[in-house]
Amino acid sequence: MPRVTFVDQGKAADFPAGRTLLSIAIEMGVVISHVCGGDGACGTCRIEVVEGAENLTPPNPEETYKEIEAPHRLSCQARLLGDVVVKVAKID
Repeated sequence: MPRVTFVDQGKAADFPAGRTLLSIAIEMGVVISHVCGGDGACGTCRIEVVEGAENLTPPNPEETYKEIEAPHRLSCQARLLGDVVVKVAKID
C-alpha cells in the first residue's frame, strides 16, 4: 500500500490507492480546512506536494479553474496512486 507522509505534522501511514488526500488527512488526525465539505468548490483544502507528485491523480478542472498550480493541490481532488510526502499549505 502507498505511504502518505504529512511532513509538517510528523505523521505517516499506509493507505489503499484511490483515496483522496483529504479523507486520508482526516483519518490521520491532520487538520485541513474544507469549507465545502470536500466537493472541490472552495479551494481551502490545499496541500503542498513535497515529493511524489507523480503518485497522485492529475489535476482536474476544479483545480485548474481555481488556478491552483504545482506544487499545490486540492486534497479533496488529489487521489493517491503511490507514495507521497505532503504538507498542509498556508493560504494567504
